Amino acid sequence: MEDWEGFEGFTPQALMLLAENRFQNSKIFYEDHKQEINMLAIRPMRQLSQALAPQMEALDPLMNLNPVRMVSRVRRDTRFTHDKSLYRANVWTVFSRPKASFPHAPCFWFEITQQEYTYGLGYYYTTPALMEAFRKEMAYRPQVFEREAKKVLRAGFQFEGARYRRDKEGEIPEALKPYYNLKDITLIRHGSDFSVLESDSILKELRQGYRSLEGMYRFLLAAQTRVEQDA
Repeated sequence: MEDWEGFEGFTPQALMLLAENRFQNSKIFYEDHKQEINMLAIRPMRQLSQALAPQMEALDPLMNLNPVRMVSRVRRDTRFTHDKSLYRANVWTVFSRPKASFPHAPCFWFEITQQEYTYGLGYYYTTPALMEAFRKEMAYRPQVFEREAKKVLRAGFQFEGARYRRDKEGEIPEALKPYYNLKDITLIRHGSDFSVLESDSILKELRQGYRSLEGMYRFLLAAQTRVEQDA
């Protein structure tokens, strides 16, 4: 297995090169710069993923922690999208259980775009059945959810997701109704200071941020287990 130890951050050149590669949208340009793109963007993200792996394994031993499978590819899959650009200008990593075996499992992520970096927790994709299980879990353990929600808000994360116009039925405390009526759920933190990415400071920030999300991860994981049992 390749060794990806020694994370030292992302250079400004990494994003510039990804942006230029997308702008050129050329297989020739990509092949000419492939090694440089891998060294500046993909390899550091894999190093970061490996550095975070022990913390994630302690939280959930079933997580996929192979950096090759966790980090995004530069080449886009254009089969099912109107955007036929061959390459992406962003890069990300995802910590989750294998999707084939656990399609409803929540996941952590970290992404760098040309405008900002973000990280957080959510479901890879949601279904009505999964969100119904989420609401059942909240109704069953409202105090637990409220405690964890306050914790992640204090840590600087925001709840994002579409909401139903009408309140969903259920016995739920008034303070929890904004969360109870979500159609999908994402806990996200935005960062705009790109200098943080240039050293292991981002690694320290992610470790602390993910730690504050661990209780909510267990809550979302319980909802995932509930929907699979109901199925």
